Parts: sequence; C-alpha cells; structure tokens
Amino acid sequence: MGVPSVTVGTKGSNAATTTDPSGNYSITVPDGAVLVFSSVGYVSQEVAVGSRTEINVSLQISAKDINEVVVIGYGTASKRDLTGSIVKISGKDVADKPNTNPVASLQGKVAGVYIVNNGTPGKEPDIRIRGTNSLSGDVKPLYLVDGIFQDNIDDLNPADIESMEILKDPSSLAIFGVRGANGVIAITTKKAKAGQVNINFNSTFGFKKLVDKIKMVNASEFKTLYDEEQNNLEIPAYDRVDLSAWTGNTDWIDELTRTGMFNNNNISVSSATDKNRFYMSVGAMYDQGIVKHQQLTRYTVNVSDEVKLNNSLKIGFNVTGSRQR
Repeated sequence: MGVPSVTVGTKGSNAATTTDPSGNYSITVPDGAVLVFSSVGYVSQEVAVGSRTEINVSLQISAKDINEVVVIGYGTASKRDLTGSIVKISGKDVADKPNTNPVASLQGKVAGVYIVNNGTPGKEPDIRIRGTNSLSGDVKPLYLVDGIFQDNIDDLNPADIESMEILKDPSSLAIFGVRGANGVIAITTKKAKAGQVNINFNSTFGFKKLVDKIKMVNASEFKTLYDEEQNNLEIPAYDRVDLSAWTGNTDWIDELTRTGMFNNNNISVSSATDKNRFYMSVGAMYDQGIVKHQQLTRYTVNVSDEVKLNNSLKIGFNVTGSRQR
C-alpha cells in the first residue's frame, strides 16, 4: 500500500518533498545525495541515491512512536510527561484474589498507592493514592466505571472487571478537576468479543484464620502479675483486691474468633456478532469474618447489550444490580 504524506528529504540540505496519496514522490538531488524517509508512526530510513533514478522504500511501523501519545480523559499528553502516573491492572489479577471488594486486591501491586484492608467482610478498604486532600480532608479516590462516576464499587463483581487503571499524577487527572484530587480509579467491565460465544464459570473456596494471636495469661498467672505490681508499689495487703475467688481461665480471643470460610462463584455468558454484543454474568459471594457473627452474603447481576445500527451510530445499555446481607 502506498503511504501518503511521507517526508522525503535530502540529508544535509533543505531540499524536501512529500509523497502523494498513492505514495509516489519526485525530488531533484545532487550527486552522492542521501534520501531520508520519515513519517509519524514509522521508522525513519536513510537511502543513498547513487546512480539510481527510482527508489522504492518499505516503511516499518514504529511501536515506540505509537506509544508516545497517551489518551487522558478527553485529551492527549506526551508519554514522557506521564511516566509512572498511570498504572494498568489486568482484570485477571483482580478476579483470582479471594476479595469481595475489587480494590482490596490491589494491595502491594501499585507503587505509591496505600491500601489497608478491613477485616470486616465486604467493608471497603482504606485507599490513599495522593495522601490526604488539604481542601476537604477526604482520602477516597474517584471511581469511574465504564465512564460513569461512582462513589464506591462495593457492589461490583470482581469477575466482571476487564481492566483497572489507576491515575495518580496531576497531568493525568487534569480533566477531572477537584473531584480527582485524591486520584482516580478507572474501571472497564467485560464486554463480548466479536465473533465469539463464551460461557465461563469460576469458583473460589478457602479458609482464613487469625495469625500471631496475642498470648493471654490464665487466672493464676494474672494473680502473680498483680501481686508483683502491688509489691512494687508498696501497697499494704489490706488495701489490695482479693482475687482468690477469681479462677476463670477463659481465653476471650478464642471465644471471639473462629476459622472463617469464603466462597465466590461466578458464571458469565457472552455472545457477539458484527452488529450485536451481549454479556451477562451472575455472581454469588459468601464470606465469614474471623470474628464470630460477622458474615457477608452477596448476589450480583450484570447485563449489557450493544447494537450497531450503522457505521456511525450504536446504542446499548449496561445494568448492574446487587443484593447483600
């Protein structure tokens, strides 16, 4: 295929021309000239003319040049200005973690993002991307799910996530204004792939328990410590509490905690043609906390459909619902 608008110049001089829509060009050069072929998105080439009067060149696509421009919000920016400011996490890295909240799976994966998970089942973790906002004192980031602003993603099934992008730097957050002061987590959910019919089922099952438990004293050991304290304080015997009647040896940490169980199940169906893309998933999550009587049960449904009416118009909908106890 002919490549139009390619700059054909003479090395060491200002003589230059461009190719026409069919990739043809014409240029007058002195003896011993070297032609330089350059175009955005292609590798530049230098060719010595010699005695030839017709020179054909095949251009190679430059992957480096293509990646030089990054789309942010509604505009673009040079990639060198955004180094380290945008981090992309694959949905696979989120779905294979036993967490009911997708953000909890990002702990330790992204530099500069501070995440502290909560032990309560289904509780949103504490996440800080750019520290504490001095304007409002708020630390929560802004969530953007398929282009729609969200305050949280507690009802989003991790198995429905295609990718997550974390925007950390002012240059990538400029389009969001003050709302993006604490960073932005942009989420793209799964859609049907053209020409494919897929049925997927995944299930996760496991246990969790308290580790590094605090070692507790029994009744007699507590009395020993109490007597040592009273002696060090030189408290007379008649002013001391009589603990002889207290003989219980209950380990309250053992009484309050347990080995919890979690189970996540998800099934999805997707089908696509040239004009229609349909995706539906149903998920069921069960999560017991290590503290007794803490338990989460959640059911999620995600349905999306997109119809292409013509080359310039398409319509669709995306419905996400959840019910939890």
